[in-house]
This record gives sequence, C-alpha cells and structure tokens, in this order.
Amino acid sequence: MTSATARTQRLRASTPPSVPIDRLRYDLQLADAQYAYRDAARAEQVAVYALAADSTLEQDVLHRLPADRQAGLPQTADGMRALWRLAGITDFSLARVRRTKRFADAEPVESLLRYYRAAAARTGIDWTYLAAINYIESTFGRSGHPSSAGAEGPMQFLPSTWQEYGGGGDVMSPHDSIEAAATFLRRNGAPSDYGKALLHYNRDSDYVASVQAFAAAMRAEPSWLNRLYCWSTYG
Repeated sequence: MTSATARTQRLRASTPPSVPIDRLRYDLQLADAQYAYRDAARAEQVAVYALAADSTLEQDVLHRLPADRQAGLPQTADGMRALWRLAGITDFSLARVRRTKRFADAEPVESLLRYYRAAAARTGIDWTYLAAINYIESTFGRSGHPSSAGAEGPMQFLPSTWQEYGGGGDVMSPHDSIEAAATFLRRNGAPSDYGKALLHYNRDSDYVASVQAFAAAMRAEPSWLNRLYCWSTYG
C-alpha cells in the first residue's frame, strides 16, 4: 500500500503532459496506481478482519509492526468487532469480507473530506465522526437505499428526522446529509458528549462504540479514511 500511495502522489504532483499521446500514457499510469492502491486496501481489509477475529493474533502482529504501521489499526479492529456485535455476529471467525459495492458509486473521497471539514468548521463536530457514520451507515453513500426502518441517504435519516435537521436539502445528497448529521450531533450533545449524541443517532451501545472506534482510527492516522473508502468494493 505504501508504494501504491507514493506512486499515486508522485503522479498527481507532476504536471500532466500537454501532448495527447503523453497525456494518455499519464492517465493510464495514474489509473493503474489508483487501482493498485484500492487492491492493497482491500487486501488490508482481509487482514484486519483476521486480526479483529483473533485477539491473540492481533496483539502478536501489533508488537511486530513499527509504530507508524500500527497507527489506527487497533481502533479499526475495535470498530469491526463493534459492527459485528451490532449485526448479531457472536463468532467473529465467521465474519467474511464481501466486495459487493461498486467503487465508483460513491462521491470522490476528496469531495467527501471537504464536506466533512466544512460541516466540522460550521458546527464544531470533529470531521472523523461524520466520516465514521458515513462509512457505517452506507459505505460512503454506496448503499443509501431505504433501510427496513425507512431511513434514507448516505447518512441514513428517517423522513421525520430529516424534516427536522435537513434544512430543506436533499436527503440523497452527500453534502446535504453530512451537513444534517453534523447539525444533529451538535443539537444532541456533541462535541461535549459524543456518546450521548451518537445514542440519539442509533440507540445501541455497539453502534456508538463502532463510530467512536473508526473516528479514533482516522484521528490516529488520517489515511484510514482513504483505506476504509475502498473496503467492501470492487472495480
């Protein structure tokens, strides 16, 4: 993953060629580097699942990793365990990665990060909580179809809740729904008490734990946003 990241960053930092054939070559190289990154992130998801399912293995691996490679990993594993409990999975060894979401079906991660940061600046809500909710609720907007309870959009709002917090926006809009989620958290106790605010979002302690863990992972190492963005996807 490190080499794929470095290659992508190097290409993006360079000036795209003006000659058409050279520009085509550049575009193909960038697309290849970006796919290599996605592929590495997907492989990492399989590894994280294995660590989250086996605490002994997790501790052994963490002790062997350099500090920079550990950043955010324990919190991500905690987040997965909380999600599995939320889903009713008690035997974590049965959890499997399912790549069922098309990668291109979400807004670019750079756009989402701008929305998180703008909402954070307006409300004081840490952007990582918004990103964690976006990941948990809809895989960053890839599964924003109505839930069994009728919740809709990238941040999964019930129609009645959207009426109160949506500000007249579009519940299916990533920008509007992220802004509404920040407003919701702010009015329900965050940032002074994120636990209280998240319980209003979903009254399950495992849900709260999962959001807090993934948010903590992104605070420890911001690249977890880009890595989680690739999880459970294909293409």
